Amino acid sequence: MRSRVFALLGGLLVACPGGPAPAPSPENPEETGEPAQDPLPHEPSSDCAGCHVLQHQEWQGSAMHRAASPTFAAFEIAVNRASGGAFAHGSGTANEDLCNGCHIPVAVAENQPGFFDPDDPMGYGGPLEGISDNAMDGLTCDFCHTIEGVDASRTPGQDGVGTAQAFVRVADGSKQGPIEDPLALHAASGNPFLADAAFCGTCHDVRPFKPDPVTGEPFLRVEDAYSEWLASPWSTDDNPTGAPVTCQDCHMSLYPLTAPGQRPTLPISVVPGNTPPRPHALHAFTAVSPPLVQDDRYPFADAPDQVDSFGYPMGQEQRRELLLRAACTLDLTQTPAVLDSDATHLPITVVVENVGAGHRVPTGFSQEREVWIELVVSDDAGVIYESGTLVDSAHPETGESSPDGLLDDEDLRHRVFHVDLETLEAEVSPGPDANQRPHGQNLGLVNFTNDFLLVDLETGASRVVFSPVQANTLDNSRSLPPLEPQAWRYDVPLPDRAIVGDIVVSARLRYRAFPPEFLRVLAGVAPQLVDEALIDRNRIVDMAEDARLVRIKGN
Repeated sequence: MRSRVFALLGGLLVACPGGPAPAPSPENPEETGEPAQDPLPHEPSSDCAGCHVLQHQEWQGSAMHRAASPTFAAFEIAVNRASGGAFAHGSGTANEDLCNGCHIPVAVAENQPGFFDPDDPMGYGGPLEGISDNAMDGLTCDFCHTIEGVDASRTPGQDGVGTAQAFVRVADGSKQGPIEDPLALHAASGNPFLADAAFCGTCHDVRPFKPDPVTGEPFLRVEDAYSEWLASPWSTDDNPTGAPVTCQDCHMSLYPLTAPGQRPTLPISVVPGNTPPRPHALHAFTAVSPPLVQDDRYPFADAPDQVDSFGYPMGQEQRRELLLRAACTLDLTQTPAVLDSDATHLPITVVVENVGAGHRVPTGFSQEREVWIELVVSDDAGVIYESGTLVDSAHPETGESSPDGLLDDEDLRHRVFHVDLETLEAEVSPGPDANQRPHGQNLGLVNFTNDFLLVDLETGASRVVFSPVQANTLDNSRSLPPLEPQAWRYDVPLPDRAIVGDIVVSARLRYRAFPPEFLRVLAGVAPQLVDEALIDRNRIVDMAEDARLVRIKGN
């Protein structure tokens, strides 16, 4: 008999057909809309550390261990306030625990109290309050290694991905993994599902139950990493490796220090009767979003001088830089090296290619992940043109009364959001670096971040909105597809004055986990969770860069 990780789905995101969940029925407790108790205990990951020392240490520095972060908690509160609690634990809607189910699955499966604050019923509590330490560990060893498969009928597209609600746990609690070991102390079943990319797709495609009138799908594609991989050459043999490359091949291997899928071999385990030496799947889950909070529960968030026994950095900050630097290339070689002295414009071509990510860049929550081109054109007399640059400024709303000398916490200047903290409704206005490219001009920000959109179904007109709560469709087209070079042209007007010396063109492809204004909205919603110190740790990584010297004839 199979047991389920989560209880039934019912209801809506916001204005979603179907209505609320049925009224409580004593004859059928599942109709209450409350998650059923999972009959299996969830063993704490510390219980695994004695035998699986290396795996536990790697997991401690991973994104899986810190899934219950303050940033996540604040966003969960903000989205629930704006949606009338549609995502909250106990809401009885189709989207109940859509976020919690992947970030704090143990708390959801065990129906732990503490999601709601009785003194603030509209606050929808905070998923960091009142749940067990084990649940606070996020994706635990026991949670993942007792999953035997998915129930596709419980997923929005009936295809087995899009929500952790679909995970099915083994009834007897035996541990699941790609290697069978009946002699292990806990018995291990050989289950290829845990080595399948679809295992990752259950959480890394995020699909709220809300129909998309543009695509005709019964859900919004808020995160699409697995689907992007499935549609890419990396899921086939039509890629530089000549073989399919899975999520695990990059995120649970020595990549990018080695080719995808290369794993070190561990000696025989210290556990009596265990299997002989075998490849070790790194449980560091190298990713691109390190913790923004300083907390002893998140060791190895930033450890610049520490490496593991395989020579891989221990710090998540250091790992993500390696991963990001391997993802894309940027070059300016199509920009002319010589320009006529009477030229009025400098044509610049920046070519960017996603060469090393098995999905689009950015992926995941790609409406918030920031990837953009910073371009600076200058001569010996100063800056001629710039786009994608940042300006240091004060942020009194989060306690920064004067500019602090940092640029990591400054927003891009292509648009400005004025956000209502209760509803997340926003007025959007263009900024000085507005992306004018849709209007046929080769100036303005080149930005690969996707957008939440609200489409008028009568006129077809669309506008950018701040969050998926307001959106009825998503623009996922801006991000960079794998192995497809993209060329971006700038026609930079030259100044009336004489050019002094040579022109230097400098370009950088830059990454940041979140726009600072997004984090400042979360700080306004939940200042006890997000503050200016956390925002300052939202560091920018330069993924690729190039420079070009342009000589002016006669100079």
